[in-house]
Amino acid sequence: MTATLHPTQRQRPRGLRPNRRGLALAAVLFGGVAWAIAWGAHAHTSVPQATGLAAAAPARTVTVSGAGGRLDLSGVSARPGEVLDLVVTDAPGAHAFVVQGSQPGSEYLVRARDDGTTLIRLKVPPSGQVGLLCTTPGHENLHGNIIIGVTE
Repeated sequence: MTATLHPTQRQRPRGLRPNRRGLALAAVLFGGVAWAIAWGAHAHTSVPQATGLAAAAPARTVTVSGAGGRLDLSGVSARPGEVLDLVVTDAPGAHAFVVQGSQPGSEYLVRARDDGTTLIRLKVPPSGQVGLLCTTPGHENLHGNIIIGVTE
């Protein structure tokens, strides 16, 4: 049996009909690619750890709490060029900190200590802001920023 169409109606061939599932899949794929391009187009630079800093004498040592899985850097400031020791307490276990936003002339060193604390020795860059971030899985909130050029 053949379908009779009104003279103003045209039937599309089966292969050219819009497929809603296909359109939804294309939209999801396009969104995923756009997201990957947007988030992949920026950089989080980190200077390499400097082993020469192990012998450096820090200008001062600041105790920083990591209680509750958060790095409390409130009130921590630094002067350009100083070597600063940050001792992270209340956050037992291994931590892999990186320093972000560093400029030429800045270096850092991270060491786990026998007493369960973590030492971050930082040679402060000339200006700006330095971010500390723990890259250990599950420690995403263990991060903070230090403003450079502000004295205590």
